[in-house]
Amino acid sequence: MNRSGGRKRRGAGRPPLGVLALLLATWVGLGGAPGPVASAGTLPTLGGGPRAGALVVTHGGVGSGPELADGPRAAADSALGVLVGGGSALDAALAGTVKLENDPRFNAGTGANIRLDGKTIQMDASIMTGEGRFAAVAAVERVRNPVLVARAVMDSTPHLLLVGEGATRFAHKVGFADVVPTCPEAEARYRARMRRQAELFGRGDTTVFDWRRYWNFPGEMPADVLEWRKRGDTVGTVARDRDGRFAATLSTGGTSVTLYGRVGDVPVFGAGLYAGPAGAVACTGEGEEIIRRAIARAVYERLAGGTPAREAVEEAAADFPPRFDVGVIAVDRDGWGVAANRRMAYGVAGE
Repeated sequence: MNRSGGRKRRGAGRPPLGVLALLLATWVGLGGAPGPVASAGTLPTLGGGPRAGALVVTHGGVGSGPELADGPRAAADSALGVLVGGGSALDAALAGTVKLENDPRFNAGTGANIRLDGKTIQMDASIMTGEGRFAAVAAVERVRNPVLVARAVMDSTPHLLLVGEGATRFAHKVGFADVVPTCPEAEARYRARMRRQAELFGRGDTTVFDWRRYWNFPGEMPADVLEWRKRGDTVGTVARDRDGRFAATLSTGGTSVTLYGRVGDVPVFGAGLYAGPAGAVACTGEGEEIIRRAIARAVYERLAGGTPAREAVEEAAADFPPRFDVGVIAVDRDGWGVAANRRMAYGVAGE
């Protein structure tokens, strides 16, 4: 085996770190045609400004186009209705994300991505309040609204994070229905992604991760493999109530082209979301890179230091490696901000 020249061969003996490197190279190189390289002031998605009173911002995931904007807008309106009715920032943030989980066009809840084996659906979700309360579930299966399971973890257990089968059993134990949250739209997306199997497996270069070699799902690999292109990603909501308290929520069906059990940034504290007395932040995009950079916490620190929300999210998106997707939404004491280095559907609602 040639360890220093591992790219020369696809045979046995590649070290585990090589596997991770190939995964990253595959997602980057075959994730579909990249959007424009972003720089400050030229981001494909950018919005925000001062706004007082109760306020909600939602996103449908980086990569979701303007044709889907009605979804996040409806979610923001629903969340604002909770605030106007006297609900807390957390109640509102949950309402916004549940609305998106129930929309089959988005990669969360009902519309969650189907994994490589054609049947597995594993979801992540997290919630955080401005008072510092946090809870999450990872790789949970057979529930319709994983963000509500995260709320149950917060309210009913001493834990911050439940994962895998333990999270699924907990959800069913506390009363969530045992359902596979699939839909015709998700199944159609799965079939569309399968069409490139022959092309991908027929390539002789090592920029393609060999899923046959490292397949770890129960059962055999299907006759086809997913197309690498994604449509949309994590969905999320940030909210500020009339008393200036904050909350953030996130939910995702994860990335289709992953090994069984992969967990992204959503349930990782400080990576996918963060909230505190200065504001709330929620992210979407390349999970591994978001984790490495702790993007949500980094943006929050800008807010706490006095940077306006729009400027804070713009800086984070512009500084993100342009070969990776990223989107960030935030609310602070005085306003809101949305920024993404690809197109991203979002909604804003305020009093």
